[in-house]
Amino acid sequence: MDEREQEERRQLNQGFGASLNNAFEIAVIPAVFAGFGWLVDSVVGTWPVFTTIFAILGLVGVFTKLYYGYSRKMLRLEEAGPWNRAATAPTRAPSRVQP
Repeated sequence: MDEREQEERRQLNQGFGASLNNAFEIAVIPAVFAGFGWLVDSVVGTWPVFTTIFAILGLVGVFTKLYYGYSRKMLRLEEAGPWNRAATAPTRAPSRVQP
């Protein structure tokens, strides 16, 4: 396996890891927040109020984090793209030397 194939495999594995991390956050964070809300509801005596509020706050927080993380990553990739290299190219063409 040459270096290019190893790099492609590494990027693929990193993509799988990032996706699994995002899925875990989407599933677990709202559940943890809802559990905390359930505890507060148990103490206060209001059954679904804090559970619902904390679960929604957990969901909003996770999706906000994912949105801003995705936006930053796409901005970085756009800046590194070949379509932006023209802006850093010289403004005038090199002159030809006639023999």
